[in-house]
Amino acid sequence: MSNPTCEQCESTPGTTYAFHYGRRAARTGTGQAGTEPVFRATVHGRSPATGEYEVGGLEAVILCDGCLTRARARRAGRLVLREWVRTPLIAFAYLVWAVVVGAWAWQGNWTQAAIWLGGGLVLSAAVYAVTYLILESEDFAQHTAVDLHEEKLREQGWDLFWTEKEFGHLTPH
Repeated sequence: MSNPTCEQCESTPGTTYAFHYGRRAARTGTGQAGTEPVFRATVHGRSPATGEYEVGGLEAVILCDGCLTRARARRAGRLVLREWVRTPLIAFAYLVWAVVVGAWAWQGNWTQAAIWLGGGLVLSAAVYAVTYLILESEDFAQHTAVDLHEEKLREQGWDLFWTEKEFGHLTPH
């Protein structure tokens, strides 16, 4: 018996990753007969920090290692670029670095320019690699699964999503 096929690439056998979905509980009272269980969030996850939530269920998604690797690489690149642009000190340091490298190249001092250019590229690659390794987790796979099924669940009225770890921080109310 082979593994089920990845839902993203639809060609490679994959692994099942599950996540929980829900929405904010209506303020009609809790514990009434026939209502969904209501949970209270105690720790911040992908949902707002506090409140009562109706849990809709558990969604399972099949993803292969190749699709997760590509998603991890895209996410790491976006995180690194976004943080570098958003953080003024880092953006300023890169600007100074680019001006210094450009000035040395313009003056014909190619050795210094090459050293500084190489150093900057090595530092950038190291930050990217560390970010990529941080994303190497079950939680990342579950977040990728959410991304794949989020639109379908939102159409059904579910707008909050939790990984297994995040869901463990919800307590029955």
